[in-house]
Formats: sequence, C-alpha cells, structure tokens
Amino acid sequence: MGEPDYTEVPIPSEKPRDEYSYVERRAAILRLIENRGHPWGLNKSRLGREFGVSDAQIHKDLDRLKSWYSNRIGEDAEFSADLAYKRIIQEHMDNQDFGKARKALDSWNGWLQDTGHQEKEPDKHEIDGEGIVIDMGDE
Repeated sequence: MGEPDYTEVPIPSEKPRDEYSYVERRAAILRLIENRGHPWGLNKSRLGREFGVSDAQIHKDLDRLKSWYSNRIGEDAEFSADLAYKRIIQEHMDNQDFGKARKALDSWNGWLQDTGHQEKEPDKHEIDGEGIVIDMGDE
C-alpha cells in the first residue's frame, strides 16, 4: 500500500491533536506548510508537543512529506517552487527587508541542495600547492 494523498485526508476538528493518527498528523502538518507557503521555520518542538510525539517523529513526518510531495508533483513542484521563491525574494527586496530576502534565498538554496539540483559549498577551500585553507564557515 502506498502513501495516502495527504491533501485529501480530512483533519478531524473534534479530536485532540495528540490523538491524531500519523496520517492525520501529516495531513495537518502539510496544511500548515501550504498555508505558510514553505516548510522552513516550523517549530518542530512545538509541533511535537502539540501532536504528542517526539521532535524526531516530526522530523520523520517532514521527511516523509517532502518525499511524498516530490514524488507527487515532480517537475511541476520545482517550477512552482522556483516561481514562488522568486516572488517572495522580490517582495522582500521591494520592501527593503534584506534580512528576510536573504533568509528566503538561503532556504531556496537549501531546497536546491536537498533535491540535488545544486551542490553544497564546502565549509573550507584549500588552494592546491599553497597550503592555504580558507574557512568559509559562519563561525
């Protein structure tokens, strides 16, 4: 049996969230992601408490949703994500909110790296034959 279509799963309003099945929980998390327009910045600890599961389980749910969504949408998702990120970044730039624009761009680059469309930059670069190492880390 394959994954259910989480977009079609009804979210039970009469049931406490910590009693949701894993399918209902993932459908509810997917609705949160869709309402936000992206999965980044979700408070996994808060979601774990809200649904009565561990942070690790929320991470697994998000990984499963990412895989499900990628398999379901494929290239259409990549195209839609590209358009959405460009719009979001441009909106932040227009509002001169450069910090938010940078975060959106970082998220976009992270998504590209997760999907294998962009290689992750190494933390350090070594220049051949010179013995010079340039640390590119954030610290």
